Amino acid sequence: MKRGSKFLIAVCGFLVICIIGGYVGIHAASGLDSPLSVIMSSSMQHDNHQSAIGVIDTGDVMVVQDPNKANIQSYIEGLTTGHKTFGDYGSVLIYDRGDDVNPCIHRAIVWLDYNGNGTWRAPSLQTYTAWTCTGSTDFRSLSGTLTFTDITQSHKEVSINLDNLGKQSGYLTMGDNPESNRYFDQAVGIISHPVGTDDIRSVALYELPWLGVIKVYMTPSKKAYLDHVPNSIYSMIALFIMVFAIIYCCDIFYQKKELKQKQKELERLREL
Repeated sequence: MKRGSKFLIAVCGFLVICIIGGYVGIHAASGLDSPLSVIMSSSMQHDNHQSAIGVIDTGDVMVVQDPNKANIQSYIEGLTTGHKTFGDYGSVLIYDRGDDVNPCIHRAIVWLDYNGNGTWRAPSLQTYTAWTCTGSTDFRSLSGTLTFTDITQSHKEVSINLDNLGKQSGYLTMGDNPESNRYFDQAVGIISHPVGTDDIRSVALYELPWLGVIKVYMTPSKKAYLDHVPNSIYSMIALFIMVFAIIYCCDIFYQKKELKQKQKELERLREL
């Protein structure tokens, strides 16, 4: 086998080792048997018309973490602690919605404790001021319509009738998209109750941009969501071209190096 071919195989082998090693590292950090999840909709995009690195977009692959290992904080809590993920305050949860329904990936906005008497307690609202509630102004006994103004990176105003919520403690959740997700999940039927700890399947940890575009494209019911990220397909293609370009450049570099060595040997032989 030629030296150039050996070198090319070595480079490809190194990349394979990096990929396998990366997956092992992801698996260890995740704590889950399935540490990856493909984003199949545009509900978490900060721009409804293109993808961006650092934000959860259609076709991204998410590295997810066991909720027992994660530091889960709501948007309201994150405003105080500085905890930010994927371009905004608070944690992004992947939660179950029931049998035969796909899980949902949305941001935790505020935690509500159910008091058992038709009212709710929200400790994080004690130091937060941009809210009102028709049934009470006491964060320890909320009822009626709870309204938040100027929240999240898209400065939304959202309301929810607490009297219609399923009676359990948990997070009110919402997608980041400024156009398609202007309501709490619990207000539009995505889920009927606050997302409790038992509902949380995993927590979004890292983003691998564009790598799930092919899966979205191959899913007829989800393919239309790619219209919201037209730049993702080109970015994915550019990524693969870059990888092959690196391999090709390494091969060219080695061939040039080998050619120079041969030229030096020929010059040495001539001198003899």
